Parts: sequence; C-alpha cells; structure tokens
Amino acid sequence: MLTFIPSASLGYYPTPDLGTEDAIMKHILLTVRGIPIDYQIANAIARAVAQELEESPTLVAWHDAPEGRMSPVIEGADIQNRWEDYGVSHGGDFAVSVNGDFDFIFADTSRYETLSHSPYIELRDSQGRAYLCLAEHLRDPGNPNQEACFAVDVANPVGGGMHEG
Repeated sequence: MLTFIPSASLGYYPTPDLGTEDAIMKHILLTVRGIPIDYQIANAIARAVAQELEESPTLVAWHDAPEGRMSPVIEGADIQNRWEDYGVSHGGDFAVSVNGDFDFIFADTSRYETLSHSPYIELRDSQGRAYLCLAEHLRDPGNPNQEACFAVDVANPVGGGMHEG
C-alpha cells in the first residue's frame, strides 16, 4: 500500500535572496511510505503535484541528497543549497520536497509569452560553415547569400556578425 502523508501541507516562506513580501515561494513537503523512493519516483511525484498546482510548470532546479547530485551542476558550489539559490533566482514559484531527500523547484511558465515562428533559420554551406539567415530573403534555401545571411563564428561567439559595432 502506498501512503502519501503531507508533513506540512503547504507553507509560504520568504525566498532567501529577495526577502520581500513579493518574493514568497510555496514549499510543499511530502512524506511517502510503503515503497522505496529513488530520484525517478520522487521526480514523478513532484511533477504530478506541480501539474495540479500550476497551468504550465517547468522544473528549474533539483537536488538528490542521497546521491549528492543537483541541477544545474555548478562547479565548486555547496551541494546543500546552491541548487535552491539558483531555482529561486531563476523564477521558481514553488518547491516540492519528497521525504526530505529529493527537492524540486518549479516555475509556472504560463505567464511568459510563447515564441512563435522565427523569421531566422540556420544554414550551412558546402564547406560546413554556419550562417544565420532571414528566411524570407533567401533565394535558394540550400545556399546562404550575402543579402540574407551572416556567418556564425562558432570559434569566437562573442562579437562579429550583424551586431558588431
């Protein structure tokens, strides 16, 4: 038998980085008994809770305490809390903790505008060089031209291209 026992149904705590009334994040603490819980099961539980709470939840950060893992991976960061700092500072609206071992921070992305069709496409020439092209100005979709495209310098991604000043 699988039993879900909410140890604290829903709590509201100020986020550590912002500390204002506007910076309130929901914390949901769940206790699961009756089956062994690993990251995959905890993730599925957290996502099911997120789907019930938000229109369009997206996982921003997570922490797997038993395995000492977190995402995003930040070299040299404190595994105990850096994932949470990241989640809060990158739009996290609520956190779900399963058995105190697995933590997930979600953001509701329904408030963000969805990008529709982009007018740009990426093409490669016969030598394999990458170009970013304005699709409506291309005469031949297989042949990047000067009027519609600019070369993407993958060896030096900063500077160059159409935004060079």
